[in-house]
Amino acid sequence: MIELRRILVIALVLVYALVLGNAKSLLAAESREIGPDTFVEVFNYIEDIHIDSPDPATLYRGAIEGLIDTLDDPYTEYLSPGDFEEYTRYLDSTYVGVGIELLPGEGYPRVLDAIDNTPAKRAGIKSGDLLIEVDGADVYNEPLDMVVQKVRGPEGTTVKLTIRREGREDFVLDLVRSSINTPTVYKETFEGGTGYLRVLNFSSGTANEFRNALTELVQEGAERLILDLRNNPGGYLQAAVQIAGNFLKPGELVVSTVDRKGERTEYRTEETPVFKGRNVVVLVDEYSASSAEILAGALQDHGAAVLLGGRTFGKGTVQGVIPLDSGGALKITQARYHTPKDRIIDGQGLAPDVQVLTPGLHIAAARRYLEQPEKVTLSFELNSPEAFVNGESVALLHPVLQRSGEIYLPLRFVLESCGWRVDWQYRDGSIKISGSGLDVILYPDGGRVIYNGQSRPDTLQLLNENGATYFPAPGAGIFGLDLKIDGSNVSIEKSF
Repeated sequence: MIELRRILVIALVLVYALVLGNAKSLLAAESREIGPDTFVEVFNYIEDIHIDSPDPATLYRGAIEGLIDTLDDPYTEYLSPGDFEEYTRYLDSTYVGVGIELLPGEGYPRVLDAIDNTPAKRAGIKSGDLLIEVDGADVYNEPLDMVVQKVRGPEGTTVKLTIRREGREDFVLDLVRSSINTPTVYKETFEGGTGYLRVLNFSSGTANEFRNALTELVQEGAERLILDLRNNPGGYLQAAVQIAGNFLKPGELVVSTVDRKGERTEYRTEETPVFKGRNVVVLVDEYSASSAEILAGALQDHGAAVLLGGRTFGKGTVQGVIPLDSGGALKITQARYHTPKDRIIDGQGLAPDVQVLTPGLHIAAARRYLEQPEKVTLSFELNSPEAFVNGESVALLHPVLQRSGEIYLPLRFVLESCGWRVDWQYRDGSIKISGSGLDVILYPDGGRVIYNGQSRPDTLQLLNENGATYFPAPGAGIFGLDLKIDGSNVSIEKSF
């Protein structure tokens, strides 16, 4: 018993000595800043002693990622050799896959388009299809970038896609992955002299694609242009500068970049403009970012275009890509960009001149703005996912409903189709409708209506269903709209 007590005393003395020794070491450490020697020392101890015998390559990768994480900058990142190759392919608009463009959907990704001469196009995949499974694994609510990585893979390998299409049972396609060279500019001509160009991203060849397509539109008689930058994540800054040269005279400022020392670099147009002085509407949304914002901001600042849609993403920093001697690359933020009027977009985005937030309505709204028709006619069929705006089909996310014998119309779709702005006022839950001499405030709780500053005696009882706000069809008269109901068909007309 005495021997055991002696051993415990000795152990406690040792522990006390260790604690005091550690405390002195900590005090000494606090007097010095952590530097490379500390990092190497900690790294070596973990590599030599840690019970899990960690792989040194894993430790190095974690150390690099931890270093970058301290910057709190989502755009600075280490690219492994494989990631760097994939990133280069993206900037050059080439990749290995099946040739489908995907957008986020309500649960499942939605096919925006199948690229010509690709496995997806040859297999009959269509715009609007939903991607349900990849190689038998359900992709419901998975991040879009994760789904894209599953679809892509080594050239010559097979991927199994389960597709859902309205009007038929789900079906499975076995597609062989191949190298895809994707066009970045899509061209279309509408009746009445309105051209349409959609830019998917800003790659190394986008500026030439764009100029060729725009020249063709001019030769086809286009007098007005819709430039679609929705869902455009950006890319090469220089491509945006070159495209701006199609609308601005040579020497005009497109964008300035300002680095950590405050040094400013200006990027100006050099090309002879192809479409200067003509009416242009640029479509933007919350996914328009980086180079898309550079181009949109420059055209907006110079009065060369009107922005229509929603506020842009707000990615206002410039990244350089530095290849590393050991392989891979460091993508690092080097500067912030400023618009010609010295606006900083980073974290704020660009506000549209004409706000249209209804999904699928932007092109119809842009045509109305450019072509200035004498009236707008809307046509709906009860419960149909399709509407017609001046005869043009538009996908209707929230169809016309009938409840207790009353027909209800989707409020935002109808009012934005007619050219008004719709804003939800979160401070009191009211809805403000403005523009073209109209100023109406709706109060959903109780149905009170304020019309041009005056309270109306009648009310408008709104309906909330499936995440959308509806108003009863007879309420169209409050906004000066002509309403006709013929069975299940509803038509609305607004004259200008």
